[in-house]
Amino acid sequence: MAVLTAKKHPLTRAAHYIFLLPFLPALQPLLVHYRMADMIIYLSGIVLVLFLVIYGNHLPLLKTDSSGLNLFLHYRHNAEYHPFTGLENYRRSGSSRISLYSVDYRPVVLKMKKKDVEKLISILEEENIHAIEK
Repeated sequence: MAVLTAKKHPLTRAAHYIFLLPFLPALQPLLVHYRMADMIIYLSGIVLVLFLVIYGNHLPLLKTDSSGLNLFLHYRHNAEYHPFTGLENYRRSGSSRISLYSVDYRPVVLKMKKKDVEKLISILEEENIHAIEK
């Protein structure tokens, strides 16, 4: 069985940099009333947000192994583990979207690159997990 490690969709990773936007309006009053302590707090906030965005973008979205899928979702603190025996089926919603239906979890919608979706579907088909008929 092929092991797959897929990252988040490139547009999602680029959109994470929007978290830097609140720092732009704060720059103008900071430059007008300059104090070193305020500048240090401001720059440490930018560095912290940049670190979190870059770290989050380097984490994988999913990893497969011989017994199941590990999903590292951005809205969960811990990885979700979906064993292949618990996966019922999947639905492909487009060229880069796939929904996984599991017994123990709510349906999970993943947005990935098209080639990663194709690889995931081939792995699911190897494990006898088939698509939902439309």
